[in-house]
Amino acid sequence: MAPPRHILELSRQEQRQFIDSFDMVISDCDGVVWLLVGWIPGTGAAVNALKSAGKQIKFVSNNSFRTDEQYMAKFEHIGAKNVHDDDVVHPVKTIVRYLRKHRPGQRVYSLMSLEANETLRKHGIDFESLQVKEHLTAASLVDHLSIDKPVGAVLFDIHLDMSYVELAKAIRHLQQNDDCQLIAGGSDVIMPLAENLNVAGFFDFLEHVKRYTQREATFLGKPSPILGEMFSEMFDISDPKRCIFIGDTLVQDVQFGKACGYQSLLVLSGCLTKEDMFNAPIDAQPDYYADSLADFTQLLQNIQE
Repeated sequence: MAPPRHILELSRQEQRQFIDSFDMVISDCDGVVWLLVGWIPGTGAAVNALKSAGKQIKFVSNNSFRTDEQYMAKFEHIGAKNVHDDDVVHPVKTIVRYLRKHRPGQRVYSLMSLEANETLRKHGIDFESLQVKEHLTAASLVDHLSIDKPVGAVLFDIHLDMSYVELAKAIRHLQQNDDCQLIAGGSDVIMPLAENLNVAGFFDFLEHVKRYTQREATFLGKPSPILGEMFSEMFDISDPKRCIFIGDTLVQDVQFGKACGYQSLLVLSGCLTKEDMFNAPIDAQPDYYADSLADFTQLLQNIQE
């Protein structure tokens, strides 16, 4: 397997062959299109240029702490045109899809953000959640951990306001009900928060739940193969090799894309460096790489000359 090549270091003929090799782009959001806090120059223009070149573009994120309206506002801010709610997939959307198929009508416990809970509510999912504001004592903790109704699943996702009592209640639900399923969305080890600021993700919180419940999670975010199967249905993908997956991580993005049979491209605008990429095992490296999504604008200009 050849090492990855920078898309702007390909010859003009190779650049044309590269662009002609895919019809659909599936792109990560945070670290690729923007940062969790902040922006990446030129990404909106690149999205528009790819669309003008006849490419379909879909977006996927492991973050459900934004509403669809907030996602659309971010695309509008970067100047990306004609991006719609259905073009963006994030864990709470895939969780709703999964629950309707596998746990229809069942009540769930949500260890997710307020925004994700609002999406559950909008789609008619019966859920329990905790937002405890008062000072906790041992006695009040016992009260909060009491279970009035069992739930069919515990939903775990990135939740910036997560508290100890919420985590403890999730564990208790799983311990008290052998049929309760642990369903996980975002489980990233690292989150690219802002420029030159990467923070720990929520992977270890999920490991904590798994350790105390001896329960494995059903993953519905990247890099889950279930998500890849959903993409095939949602986006009508008949030939995976005609898709390219763009991301800023090796595990959640590049390996996910490869497992789905897509081409893969790593951008260096998120949490990894070129050295990180080349130091990874060869089978974990992408097919191509770029400094940022904005490099597609230059590449498309090159092949028009």
